[in-house]
Amino acid sequence: MASTTTNTIIPKDHVKLRSTIHQKLIESGEKERLKVLLKSKLVEGGWRDEVKVACREHIKNNQNENFKIEDLIALITPTAKKKVPPQVKADLIKRIRKFLGPNIQNHHHHHIHIQSNTPNSPHH
Repeated sequence: MASTTTNTIIPKDHVKLRSTIHQKLIESGEKERLKVLLKSKLVEGGWRDEVKVACREHIKNNQNENFKIEDLIALITPTAKKKVPPQVKADLIKRIRKFLGPNIQNHHHHHIHIQSNTPNSPHH
């Protein structure tokens, strides 16, 4: 009976790997290109308008409350993330993985899960 082993990244290594990936994305200019692409896809897909409506609704329904923009962002972010179209997330992950191919040594030895983060605020 053959046994299979799964290579997992321990948390310390995971943090280091994420940091390395992030640094490579920044140094290459790919992070900025991905941000521009993501923004255009979210605008053309109607996501930005949906998030604006959600923000306006919250403000309208809570007119008597005095809250900061940071509070609104924290409240709306989970909803905004859920509204990102699955195809947009998939396209972004595909592009990141394509970029990582030549940039991460031994990437095939580890299962690398790239969390699909979306902008943290509705105005991105």
